[in-house]
Amino acid sequence: MRLLCFAQSNDLEQFSNLLRSGLFDLSALQNSKRFTSLHYACFNNSYQMCELIINHQDRRERSLQNMENFINSTTNDGFTAVHFAAFRGNVQILTLLKLKGANLKATNKQGLNIMHIAAQGDQPNSIVFALVNGIKLTDLDLNGGSALHWACFYGQEHSVNYLLPLIEKKKPYYPLNSLDSHQLTPLHLAVQSGNTKLVKKLLIYGADKKIKGNQDKTPADLAQENDFKNIYNMLTKERGFLITYFNLKQGIKRVRKNGIELMRFGGFMIFLLLSYFLYVVDDFIPLISDYVLFGLTLLFFIFIVCSNPGYQIRRKEPLYTLITTYDHQDVCPMCNVVKLPRSKHCDICQRCVLVYDHHCPWINNCVGAENHLIFITFLVSLDTSLIYALINTIRQCFIGNQSELEFFDEPFIFWTILILNIFIELIFVTGISVLLVTQLQNIFLGQTTFERFAAQNQASTIKSVMTNSNKNSQIEDELLSPKRDRFVQCSCKNLLNFFSNGVTQRKKEQAIKI
Repeated sequence: MRLLCFAQSNDLEQFSNLLRSGLFDLSALQNSKRFTSLHYACFNNSYQMCELIINHQDRRERSLQNMENFINSTTNDGFTAVHFAAFRGNVQILTLLKLKGANLKATNKQGLNIMHIAAQGDQPNSIVFALVNGIKLTDLDLNGGSALHWACFYGQEHSVNYLLPLIEKKKPYYPLNSLDSHQLTPLHLAVQSGNTKLVKKLLIYGADKKIKGNQDKTPADLAQENDFKNIYNMLTKERGFLITYFNLKQGIKRVRKNGIELMRFGGFMIFLLLSYFLYVVDDFIPLISDYVLFGLTLLFFIFIVCSNPGYQIRRKEPLYTLITTYDHQDVCPMCNVVKLPRSKHCDICQRCVLVYDHHCPWINNCVGAENHLIFITFLVSLDTSLIYALINTIRQCFIGNQSELEFFDEPFIFWTILILNIFIELIFVTGISVLLVTQLQNIFLGQTTFERFAAQNQASTIKSVMTNSNKNSQIEDELLSPKRDRFVQCSCKNLLNFFSNGVTQRKKEQAIKI
């Protein structure tokens, strides 16, 4: 039993010395829970001990069947060595066990396979290993739970990122909206875990927030019970009609690129820019400058809509090769790429974007390394056109109605349309000017919109944690100060880097070797 004690404590040196002293039958050495030394070695994530145990037992056993029985021996709860290795995310151990005859589809007494266990332990490496060895997301445990259910139950974001690409592409996006035997969907479980980011990701991928589960409760009901205010607001608040209709703000729901939404906003902007021609222009000469200015704005609008923001090129290597070569956080399972440091996967475009700034619902496209300059040019042109239109519209208030159209003979109609245009133009000028100034500020600071908000959210989270705890101010200063210092100082060098981002990032992407 000393061997088991050394294996349990992960004392490789003592275990190795004792093992050499005799030809022990390791399959017969079990404790009251039927744990063997191999179980402990896998649980402790020690490849060296696993290799030592397997080589020792391999020399002792005379038949392949006996060796496989040892590899696949179960604890009282039905766990095998592969379950423990999957929980630790050690693909090297899993591969070794596979070579020695391990049953990779083994389940414990709850019906949990290695994908379920990997999801619990937040181990994407093990999830991908399970996939290439024939295990599916649709494999359920005895309670009807998938690996996605378990990942959401424990609030494991990395596991969810690797499991969501496996859901069905059509409604009801099985098993995203399936109820287990406890009448809970993955969204119910994610809400219970209190993980706001996880809830948002599930909603974006099509989770149905109206499904009623245990005791006839929706996910929003669970959020309210647990006093998760942010999650509750996310699940209950709806966007206004105009915001939804004109696609002015991205909602938290499954969204695909849609030309109709784009035409709505584009048509609205064109109407806003050109409508004042009906009552402002009194001869042909001003039309030349007007049409040139607004024509350029429309041209830049078409360019930015059709532009490539800097999508990373999908790699030919299989996902398993990428994840065993690089850290799982640097690999995107949806795009099959190795993400560069400033790239991010867009859940709307379903692609990874180099130097990701944001997904702009106005243009129904991402803004990234290769189209950020076009986006800034579009904003400058649009803002200039709107200011020009606003000035002319206000000027018309002093000139009065000079239009020859009979439609404007009625003063009430003329002044109603004029005031309405001023009001709408003023709103858009203010909003776009603020956006443009913010974008220019980010460029000179050498950061993106996403990076700025991510840093602010991180600092806010730390501050919230510190406020709700009894930590002293020294610790608070130590944690919060570095966040403020992370912002790059304003410099012209950042502007030069902005212009060369597209080329620089592509070279870095091409330099990635497997």
